[in-house]
Amino acid sequence: MTLTAMNQGVVVRNEGGRISVACESISMPELFDDSLIVEPAYIGICGSDLDQVFAKTDPSFQVEYPHTLGHEWSGTVKQVGKKVTTFKVGDEIIGHGHLGGQRWFGVSTDGAMADHFSVPASMCFTIPKDVTLKQAALIEPLACALQGLRKAGGVDPGHNVTVIGCGAIGLSMITLVKELGATVIAIDRSELRLQLAKKLGADEVIVHNTREETIASLNSFTGGQGSDFIVEASGNANGQSLTFDLSANNARILFMGITHNLAQEVSLFQIQNKNLTVLSSVGAPTEIWEPALKVVSRTKMDLTPIVSDIFSFIECNQGLLAAKDSVNHAKVLLSPSGK
Repeated sequence: MTLTAMNQGVVVRNEGGRISVACESISMPELFDDSLIVEPAYIGICGSDLDQVFAKTDPSFQVEYPHTLGHEWSGTVKQVGKKVTTFKVGDEIIGHGHLGGQRWFGVSTDGAMADHFSVPASMCFTIPKDVTLKQAALIEPLACALQGLRKAGGVDPGHNVTVIGCGAIGLSMITLVKELGATVIAIDRSELRLQLAKKLGADEVIVHNTREETIASLNSFTGGQGSDFIVEASGNANGQSLTFDLSANNARILFMGITHNLAQEVSLFQIQNKNLTVLSSVGAPTEIWEPALKVVSRTKMDLTPIVSDIFSFIECNQGLLAAKDSVNHAKVLLSPSGK
């Protein structure tokens, strides 16, 4: 199959420390023997994309400028390298972003925000027939949630679970633990995100105003017992320190949100006094992606309500600003057409 010579992509540049993003005409991707050429359907804007543009990328990551953004994607195979036997033209697929070491797709190399892009076939997974391309584009945050939940030992209907931070990972966790029968409490500063949490099954939503009010609201809901399992997904230093005050005796605390800021002073004595188990989980290793796809397929789980906006490539800067605004927007996707 021959592709047209036209290709547009969302390119991030670093010119003397000044970061810029624009939709530009770029070269058609090269088809290698072990790679695929993909036409994307949807590409999610991730926190790491925002770090590249607005903040500071983790210094351990190997960033190469200029490059096209995007590592959370779903799409259709348009060309297949001659050594690839696991995919064919027309297959609907997703892919993880880890290239090995500290090299990442869409950070160290060109990513998925282009009309056509090249990706190693070894990084890709076939989307089940009963999962839509939009659902599949949300697999990465679900895979992160599933990895964290497995690491923490899971939940059942006997648990009450508190999720602090209703971004894509927090909302995915809410959906997942609700599917397993747990009682779910969602905490966030955004009314919009709390509405989404309620729609996805949260039994109680708490607006995080002051620390004291948040603790009082949770204690009121739990009868003063606190929460059995707390997932900190906000990456906010205040949210991280709040976890210890919300926990029940013998509770588990799972840190998933990332912050480089210092938490306010907390009493670590609570870990011993309440016999807490404190864990962390970051990212989605390659082996969790297929189980996450199976979860969506077998449970008919639908995370698409978390998508608040879809922008075209030409509207990329509007999309990035929307994704940065965590109060008025939730998960933001790009697509070639904006639909």
